[in-house]
Amino acid sequence: MANSELQGGLADGRANAGGNADGTVKQSDRLPVAVLWDMDGTLINSEPYWGESEAQLLARAGKVWDPEVAGTLQGSSLAFVADFMLKQAGVPGMSAQDVIDFMVEYVYRKEVEALPWTNGVYAVLEMLRDAGVPQYLVTSSPEPMARNLVEQAPAGAFAGYVCNETPVEHKPSPQPYLYAASQLGVDIADCLIFEDSVPGLTAAGTSGASWVSVTGYSSIDARELGLASQFIRDYTGLTLEDIAGFCRK
Repeated sequence: MANSELQGGLADGRANAGGNADGTVKQSDRLPVAVLWDMDGTLINSEPYWGESEAQLLARAGKVWDPEVAGTLQGSSLAFVADFMLKQAGVPGMSAQDVIDFMVEYVYRKEVEALPWTNGVYAVLEMLRDAGVPQYLVTSSPEPMARNLVEQAPAGAFAGYVCNETPVEHKPSPQPYLYAASQLGVDIADCLIFEDSVPGLTAAGTSGASWVSVTGYSSIDARELGLASQFIRDYTGLTLEDIAGFCRK
């Protein structure tokens, strides 16, 4: 897999798929048969919302939330975060479901008002839709959040979504991505995944698909951790040529 890094959409080892001068793709270049998207930290920069919800929970207990600790939870399932908050952070008088309900309601209200799309991603969703590339959302967030994103995305961009309630193992298992590919009726090996977290990148890397680490909204160093070999900061200026280049092995 090519080692490519797009920094703010500007070439710094930009994937070279040999496209046309206008950024479209030559007939010989192969786009992915589908693009599978993580949500938080990849499509939207929602981590500040989740951090706020966690901080408010701890404030009720008279405690202060450590941002570094919060960063280690990025990309984890809600059940894992709730268990951590109860056992490690010490949130008294609440069940795991109480913690989950509080956090989800807080973040959901924020996202319904306005989704914090990551830089350039809305245009990429439109570009892939117009190029006829199916797209699928693969998130550990609850169904209302997944549905809200699909509804606020460009019309017709997403064919469907995998969410917290989908009956498959959560990331870091590759099962959510394998399930998405099966729902689309495509081979996972022909898909491209955009991810940002340790669980998500682990899932992507073991799925059989090509994958890209989105670094601009993540608290981890995916390169240092060896979780990916292709990187972008955000989606500014990303072209179909770049997309095709990510899939060339």
